[in-house]
Amino acid sequence: MNNKYFYLILLFFMVSCQRNQDPATNTLSEMCERLFPQHAHSFQFQLLTDSVDIDRFTLESDNGKILIKGNNRNSLAVGLNHYLKYYCQAHVSWYASDSVVMPAQLPEVEAPVILRSKCKNRFFLNYCTFGYSMPYWKWGDWERLIDWMALNGVTMPLAITGQESIWYKVWTEMGLSDEEVRTYFTGPAHLPWHRMSNVDYWQSPLPQSWLADQEKLQKLILERERAFDMTPILPAFAGHVPAELKELYPEAKIYTMSQWGGYDEKYRSHFIDPMDSLYSVIQRRFLEEQTKVYGTNHIYGIDPFNEVDSPNWNEEFLSNVSDKIYKSIQGVDSAAQWLQMTWMFYHAKEKWTQPRIKSFLNAVPQDKLILLDYYCDYTEIWRDTEQYYGKPYIWCYLGNFGGNTFLAGDLNDVDFKIDRLFKEGGDNVYGLGVTLEGLDVNPLMYEFVFEHAWENSIPAHQWVANWAQCRG
Repeated sequence: MNNKYFYLILLFFMVSCQRNQDPATNTLSEMCERLFPQHAHSFQFQLLTDSVDIDRFTLESDNGKILIKGNNRNSLAVGLNHYLKYYCQAHVSWYASDSVVMPAQLPEVEAPVILRSKCKNRFFLNYCTFGYSMPYWKWGDWERLIDWMALNGVTMPLAITGQESIWYKVWTEMGLSDEEVRTYFTGPAHLPWHRMSNVDYWQSPLPQSWLADQEKLQKLILERERAFDMTPILPAFAGHVPAELKELYPEAKIYTMSQWGGYDEKYRSHFIDPMDSLYSVIQRRFLEEQTKVYGTNHIYGIDPFNEVDSPNWNEEFLSNVSDKIYKSIQGVDSAAQWLQMTWMFYHAKEKWTQPRIKSFLNAVPQDKLILLDYYCDYTEIWRDTEQYYGKPYIWCYLGNFGGNTFLAGDLNDVDFKIDRLFKEGGDNVYGLGVTLEGLDVNPLMYEFVFEHAWENSIPAHQWVANWAQCRG
C-alpha cells in the first residue's frame, strides 16, 4: 500500500475514534470496567439531546448489546442499575470489597423500558457518616461508593471531606499559629461534630499530613461526582470560629456556645454573630479559597445551630442571623443557594417554636434556602410548618444512628409517606434524600427510598423479593 494512503486511512481512523469518545460514554464505560469487566463491552450509552427537562432513561437491546439512553450521565447510571437489578439479578454494594456477581450470558431486553423521575434532586449522606463510617477511607472506598451513588440516582451528595485544609489557610492568614489551628480541629473520627460546631480541641492536634491527604482525596471525590453530573454540596462558613480569634479581634462579637454531648467545658465551641462585620470577611476568605481549590456547584451546606442553642432566641435575632448568612454567601457567589438540615427543629423542638422557625426561614429569598427534612421516617416537619412556609425541601429517610441501630425498616410506611409527599407536599417539594449516620446497616431501605424517585411502581413485597434474589 502506498504510504500516503496508509497514513490517510490511519488519520481517518484516529479522528473517528476521537469523535466516538463521548465523555458520557467514557464515564459509564469506565464504571462498567470497574464493576464487571467481563461484560463491559456489551453496554452502549447515549445521551438524549431533546429539550425535555426531566431525568429519564430508556433501555433496550440493540444488535447484541444493551443500549441505554438518558438525559444525563446520572440517568444513564440509573438505567444501567435497572438492567442489573431486574434483568441480571445483580447487586452492586456500596463496599469496594464486595464483588458484583453477573450471569455468564447477559439477558436481552425484550421490550424497550422507558422510565422518568418523579423528582430531579436526590440527596445523600449525613455529616455523621463521615465520622462513623468514613474517617479513614481511601480512594478505592470512595470510588465504589460514588459508583453506588450514581447507580441509585444520587444527584446531591454531601461533600465535606478536605475542608480543614481550607480552614487552615483561612485561620493562619488571619493570624492564628499553626499549632493553634491544628489544635482547634478535633481528631479525624470527631471532625463531623467539629464541623457542626458541637465540639473543639478533642483528640487534637490534627496532623499536617492529614490536611494534605484529605485535600487530595476531596479533589478525586469531586471530580468523579461531577463526572456523573452530580451537584456536590460543599460547606460554607456557618459562624464557627476558634476561641483564640477573640484575642486577635477583641471587638468581634463572639459567643461561647452551649455545652454538647457531655464534653468538658474546655471543648465548647464559639460562634461569631453574623451581624458582626468580621463574619462576611471570614465567609469571603473561605469561599474564595475553597472555590480556588475545589471549584463550586453553588449550593452550600450551612448549619449554624445544630444541637447547640442559639445565643438569642428573639425572633428578630434569628431573622437577622439567616438574612446575614445568606447575604454573606450571595456576596461572594451571586448564584449561591444555602442547604440547611432541619434536624435542629426536631432536636430542640421546645425552643424552635413555629414563630421562631418562620422568622429564621422567611428572612432568606424563597428559592435560595433548600431544607432537608432530615428524619421523615419518624417525624415529617413539612407537615407541621405549612410545608416549610414555601421553601424548597427534601424528604429524607435517616434509618440509623451511629451505624449501630438494629436492622429494621418499615417499607410500607416509607411507601405511604413518599406517595403522600408527592400528592400533598406542595410545589416546593425539591426531592428525596437519605441521611443515614452510618453505612454498616440495612442498605435495602436506602435503595428502596431512591427507587421511589422514579416512576417504577412495584409493590413493596415484590421489590423486596427481587432485592433478595439479587443478593442471593
